[in-house]
Amino acid sequence: MRILRFQPSKTGAQRILAEKLRDEKISFLENQWLEGMEVDIFLPEYYLVIEIDGFYHLSAGQQARDLQKDQRLQAAGYHVLRFTNSQVYQDIKECLRQIKVFIDGHDLQLKKGACPDEEQAPWQSQLAAYKKRLNQEEEKTEE
Repeated sequence: MRILRFQPSKTGAQRILAEKLRDEKISFLENQWLEGMEVDIFLPEYYLVIEIDGFYHLSAGQQARDLQKDQRLQAAGYHVLRFTNSQVYQDIKECLRQIKVFIDGHDLQLKKGACPDEEQAPWQSQLAAYKKRLNQEEEKTEE
């Protein structure tokens, strides 16, 4: 039995951006699945997702889905940059500049959610305090 796999087609804008990223020696993967969603371009070293939006992304419904996708990816620790087809076609240099600014400003292999400098959420602090109390109580009962 032969299994057919869906191979998404790359848009002209995606091909152009991919070519320019190769020229700049920036490592990336195309049409990858992350968190159950397909992304156009993924830079694994930086946990950076680049989405290229065509005209159908102008509808309110698609914009809501795009926002939900971005939020889901960000919650999983990925960074998301979005460009329109027009931006890629008309000003590819600016798109590359924005990508390079991001790359230059972030450490390798650091997911957004794993940043050590960020403060803990209140629930995380409460959980840590609760664990500490439990450990202290266990130590007392062992003595």
